[in-house]
Amino acid sequence: MPENTNSKQHPSKKARKLPPHPGLSFKDVPSMYPEPDYPFPALSLEQRMHFELYGYTILDDLFTPQEMAAIESVSKKEKQGILDATGDACFPKPPPETKYHAHRNGSKWRGVRNEMENGDFYLDRLEIEGTLGLDPIFLSILTKPRLFGIATELLGGTFRFDMLAVRFNQRSTNNVLGWHGGVSRHRDRAVCMNGWFHTQILGLILFLTDVGPEDGGTGIFAGSHKFDIPFDELRTYIENNPQSPFFHQVEAKRGSVLLFADGPLMHRTIPIRSDRERLIMLCRMVHSDYLIGDTDWLGCIDSVPNELIEFFHGRAFKPRYRPRETSPSIYPS
Repeated sequence: MPENTNSKQHPSKKARKLPPHPGLSFKDVPSMYPEPDYPFPALSLEQRMHFELYGYTILDDLFTPQEMAAIESVSKKEKQGILDATGDACFPKPPPETKYHAHRNGSKWRGVRNEMENGDFYLDRLEIEGTLGLDPIFLSILTKPRLFGIATELLGGTFRFDMLAVRFNQRSTNNVLGWHGGVSRHRDRAVCMNGWFHTQILGLILFLTDVGPEDGGTGIFAGSHKFDIPFDELRTYIENNPQSPFFHQVEAKRGSVLLFADGPLMHRTIPIRSDRERLIMLCRMVHSDYLIGDTDWLGCIDSVPNELIEFFHGRAFKPRYRPRETSPSIYPS
């Protein structure tokens, strides 16, 4: 299959459509396949309340040790393949139109590798995007019933997978990504129903290494998913108040999963100060009618069975909301 070197389309452009495929729904047409069985609600009340208050929550049991070992193994194999192909050289920058180098099976990569004073080369970052077609483990973990329930619950309805990647990071002198997100820039469908907040972009980070206070990770300005404040004003406030109690640096054990309101929540990457390499898998889920057919950031979807293709290619959006809790300790009469 030809390698995919296209960058993600701008939302204003017409999304690329795949050839006719059994089970695809582009308008308000019922699917020829029934909805798969999955738990709903899929989060405990405490997990859902944490997401409600702070814009994120952490799970410890979504993936098995065997699944994590398989993801780590294939990630390291692909990393070594890229390093073998590039040889002892600094990574050249791809053309501006692509930003990424083509890899295989629809995946792409970019990284930073610098030559040190002693002549050795130091890799401080490697991103491999569109990993779905690289190994069957990725399709297996994405189609876990509980993950379907979680995405439906937090997005407030039918969803599709929008991005899948693995990333290796080490201590670096390069600037890391600054604060981004913010509710004022992501108003569309970020709604409250039945007393619960629903994001329109859901991020998932699987930590494949322990992440302590010196190991970087994700910084979050807790609660900002609900702020109706202009983005520039909010970012300025955050940068001028680094000791704010609303700043949370995520610490997690290997196997923990961070779920966060990727669009509305203000978040950033925290620099690594330890000598340990951090490996994570990232996944982004969106409403099922977002850029239908644009699967560039997933990679090759040929292995997706017909009955699940809508969760990758897209379809008409159908709302579904978690019921309002009735515990008097939560909602006094």
